[in-house]
Amino acid sequence: MAKTKRTLAIGAALIALTFGCDSGRAPDKNSTPSEGRNIPLTELRGISVDSDPLEDLKDHPRILSEVQYGDVRLIAYVTSDSCGIVATPKSDPQRSDIHLVSKWPSHGQGTAPYPAGPYNSVSGNGSAKAWASLLCSKDAMVIEYTVDAASSSPGEIRGEVTTTPVPNNRSVSRIIIGDPATRLQIQHHPDESGTNTPSTGSR
Repeated sequence: MAKTKRTLAIGAALIALTFGCDSGRAPDKNSTPSEGRNIPLTELRGISVDSDPLEDLKDHPRILSEVQYGDVRLIAYVTSDSCGIVATPKSDPQRSDIHLVSKWPSHGQGTAPYPAGPYNSVSGNGSAKAWASLLCSKDAMVIEYTVDAASSSPGEIRGEVTTTPVPNNRSVSRIIIGDPATRLQIQHHPDESGTNTPSTGSR
């Protein structure tokens, strides 16, 4: 009888040891989403705009933000594999003053001037003094937009967007599009002086 009890005790100890070791294993990487993950642009909620200048595009763009500068609306959008911006006058919404499109970087391509990269880039001029550059990644867009001094400050701001003046050049707006945490990462990147007050989009 004593021998049987010893055998059962040893067996119980082995079972406890086995389960104890098992519970100490690292969790499966696929079991829960990683903390701090940047949300892809394609998963962000879109907005609707009046007199949509993109309604004829075939790629079914999702508009993520709209920022107004005087008579001009700067609209940012995303498709299944690219980012785009269009600057269009409110008085003539079907005319594009600037329209830039950039594909997401392929594996091993692009640059990383900001968090949430890598990014591809494209830039172009519009009428008068208007100029824009676009950095495009799967998780964020960073736009620099220059207009004449009279309308350099943004008016109404809508969508998943934050705008700040570019340090030492207040005629240039930096427009950051992404989820709130991603925008904050980019805004506080060392390229930013940290002295400008950001404006964040509304719905």
